[in-house]
Amino acid sequence: MSVIIKHNKKFIIDRTLPEIMKRSEKIHENMIKNFLILLKEIGVDLIEINKSTLNKIKNLPRDLDYIYSIDDICDIYFLNKCELKFKYIAVDYKKAVTFNEDILNKLKDKKIILEADIKILDKLLSSESNEIFNKLDISCVRIKGVVKYNLSGWSGLIENIKTHFSTDVDFCPDNRFYMATAIAVEACSDGADCITAAFNGQIYGFASLEEVVLGLKVIKEGEVSGNLKLIGELAKVYTQLTGEKVYCMKAVIGEDIFKYESGIHVDGIAKNPYTYEPYNPYDIGEKRTMYIGKHSGKKAVMLRLKELNIDYEGINGNNFLSKIREVSIKLKRNIFDEELIQIYNDFKNTCLQ
Repeated sequence: MSVIIKHNKKFIIDRTLPEIMKRSEKIHENMIKNFLILLKEIGVDLIEINKSTLNKIKNLPRDLDYIYSIDDICDIYFLNKCELKFKYIAVDYKKAVTFNEDILNKLKDKKIILEADIKILDKLLSSESNEIFNKLDISCVRIKGVVKYNLSGWSGLIENIKTHFSTDVDFCPDNRFYMATAIAVEACSDGADCITAAFNGQIYGFASLEEVVLGLKVIKEGEVSGNLKLIGELAKVYTQLTGEKVYCMKAVIGEDIFKYESGIHVDGIAKNPYTYEPYNPYDIGEKRTMYIGKHSGKKAVMLRLKELNIDYEGINGNNFLSKIREVSIKLKRNIFDEELIQIYNDFKNTCLQ
């Protein structure tokens, strides 16, 4: 259990690996163990994989809890050959109702997560559709295909499913309209027992795992058992694993999200960081970085000099700022600390002449 919301335990399911396998032709297999262990340490309870994942990755850590996702009937026969033990088997409702007795017998001793698109939930809740619940040990109903935020909330739907089937409810929202994180956070608050997401999930069409976990902590004031300070390290391992660089302004894991330059941001940070930061960067193992450049104000420059233990008393702040802007424009970038020190020394020497 990674999160407690309103005194209720919530479980986080990660399905990053199957999505990576679809998207990346080449992965660095030696990084997979580190990636999965870090997922567990930040609070992920269950790792979802499929046959394709198992075919490409031979040495998955044995001390993690896995879900096996069935994409095809052939995947069920593969179960008997696999040495890895699975806590749950995930299967789509439309596939499950077509299973013959032989297939059903192979799954009868397995705990099932039954996936259903939100568009067919009414059919699933009708009495004639309950037969599959008598044939399989369905522990959880996973709601998929949710693309829009529900202003009325999800509590009624979730309670209806729990009452009707006596199962847990998992939300696996779709990011088609860029609402997946919001849907996941609200569903969790409204009574869902599990959330299925993926790390950097927006590029795969899912809720971003890192956003969901942090959102539950910051917005819903949830108690998170995982160590969120490892998120930054997890992002680095993810990049090494996939060979894909995370977008620099990606929420939570983008490398530039805590960098700032302009005067209003510097002033806001100095007075109260929560002016425009919803959480402290140290909470996720990161730190703020103030850059000096052509947009910087005098206060920002003087603050940076102070942080560098430079005594700037006696210099003309406005003239020094003009010099900073001149150099920044010429370089077409921000000023590095060592450059700032050199510019200051040159400027001070010029003033003394």
